Amino acid sequence: MSAASPTPSQPQRKASLESSAKASVGPPIDPLRGPSTGAPSVRLPTLSALQRHRRWIILLMLLALHAALVVAPGSAYQRVWLLVHFGLFLLWQPFISTDEELQVFAVLLIFAITGITLFFLPGWLIAAWLAILIGILGGKVFTQKANERSRFYLVCAFYLFAMLLLWAVPVLLLELPALPPGVSMLAGVVVPTVLILLLVLPVSVEDEGGQQVFDFFYSLFVFQLVGALALGSVALMRLTNNDYFSALMLAVLGFALALIVLAVLWGPRTGFGGLRTYFSRYLMTVGMPFELWMRRIAELAETDLNPSGFLSSAMAETSRMPWVRGARWRSPDGDGSFGVETGNAAKFRYHDLDIEFHTEISLSPALFLHVRLLAQVVGEFYEGKRREQALRQNAYLQAVHETGAMLTHDIKNLLQTLFALTSASMMKQSGGNPAAYQALMERQLPQLAKRLQATLNKLHNPEIPEHSAAMAAADWWAEARQRHGDERIAFICDAEPVGQVPAGLFDSMLENSIENALRKPALPPGTTLKVWIELFMAGAEPALAITDSGAPVPREVAASLFVAPLSGHGGDGLGIGLFQVARQASLAGYTVSLARNQPGDVRFELTRSDTSQHRLEL
Repeated sequence: MSAASPTPSQPQRKASLESSAKASVGPPIDPLRGPSTGAPSVRLPTLSALQRHRRWIILLMLLALHAALVVAPGSAYQRVWLLVHFGLFLLWQPFISTDEELQVFAVLLIFAITGITLFFLPGWLIAAWLAILIGILGGKVFTQKANERSRFYLVCAFYLFAMLLLWAVPVLLLELPALPPGVSMLAGVVVPTVLILLLVLPVSVEDEGGQQVFDFFYSLFVFQLVGALALGSVALMRLTNNDYFSALMLAVLGFALALIVLAVLWGPRTGFGGLRTYFSRYLMTVGMPFELWMRRIAELAETDLNPSGFLSSAMAETSRMPWVRGARWRSPDGDGSFGVETGNAAKFRYHDLDIEFHTEISLSPALFLHVRLLAQVVGEFYEGKRREQALRQNAYLQAVHETGAMLTHDIKNLLQTLFALTSASMMKQSGGNPAAYQALMERQLPQLAKRLQATLNKLHNPEIPEHSAAMAAADWWAEARQRHGDERIAFICDAEPVGQVPAGLFDSMLENSIENALRKPALPPGTTLKVWIELFMAGAEPALAITDSGAPVPREVAASLFVAPLSGHGGDGLGIGLFQVARQASLAGYTVSLARNQPGDVRFELTRSDTSQHRLEL
């Protein structure tokens, strides 16, 4: 960094800002005073140049520091080399992005601090500066993603650590009159040779960008560890008769033993979960009873089914947190608030829920994450309660719809039966057999009365299961033939049927199938559509089949014919009637199937579930 320069002209300043925008992402921001407002300032070297030479800047910075350490303490040479070192450090420093502008006041302050330090030059300050550098480089080691890239900064940290313990503390801080043989050669010649590795180890400037990655937490931890080791060595000199290096060995061994014990306790292999479990639990609580609060919220979600009631109860539980002064929330079920709405505000939004917390102090990053998690938990539970309420409403509407569909289906079957009886009456008037018609009416009217009563019962209580009245298969077959006298319908029965059939189910199957078949066009075109009604024995149980010579059921309709209502699909009437028949058959232990689906040969079958062996042929 150079000294402050005169204020540039307006065109020059505009060109400088444009070049800065090309070299970095986002507008230039002064980290000391916010966005630039045109005040006199100086600019650090361009970002691209520092990126290309960052390896050499770090190497020269450490070499200048080494030269300042090994020369005579307090001499002019030491001040010169430290000045060079500080200049190179300002070019590399990871705190302020290298493409940002600095105010003249900030530059003058840096120069003042550097000048005062170099003028007095106390030994303890140089040792503290080494510890600070170790902390900065240690933070860089932990933030690097790849081990290959972190080795570069690990070598730098090792060099500084060795020079601090072997040279800075005994010579500059303790001012020992003499060092053990070989220590001067080790610190002055051998230790700096590790810097040769900086020429070959990789350091990727693309990973760091204009503003280098710097982890303050890890840097502070490393700084404290180095400071404790150095000061611990000085304190242990009372046990070693003022022998620093013996005290240093004891301190290193003590720290090593403590780290080994801590590593074992941090993550043991078996049994005990380790200190990391308690540390993670502490980070998850951050001084608040988070686990108890979560348990209470879960209990409220199980007991309170109303979304608005749950939200009010959950926020009441949140009000017990010591750091919360008040809150306000807005939701589709209404708004609410508690406490005092003053202080620091933190707003969160999840789904359709807006929550604003008010705290006494500004939330730290860790506490902000926990408050966000708290709001997210409330939002997710609240959204779940709303979904449960919507599902209950949909289930109720579905029950109403299905009840209406079943009753409509039953009424339609009753009307079809009445129409068939009326048609038989007209046939009687035109010369039919009066005795046969009288017998038909005597048999059918009681059945109609029972079916009508069952429909009325379902209207009052839809949960009543439907039970079709059992009837002899031969009697049902005879009545069906008498009801349906259309010349297009043929009844086929190879043998005398035996056993009993559920009359209501067979009537529904017969009437729906005939109605659907008579609506279809015949194949080939121009011919008369034919319907064949067949009663056959499937094993020991009677079964019913309806075959027509019409067009086949469309493939997309056949896939869901008995699974879901398809009313109105294509205008052919297939779907809702057969769907209700399939549900009625399932309750009675029967199965409805589309046995054949070929042009001119469409066959539906109603069989016992354990006797149906037919497969759909498309």
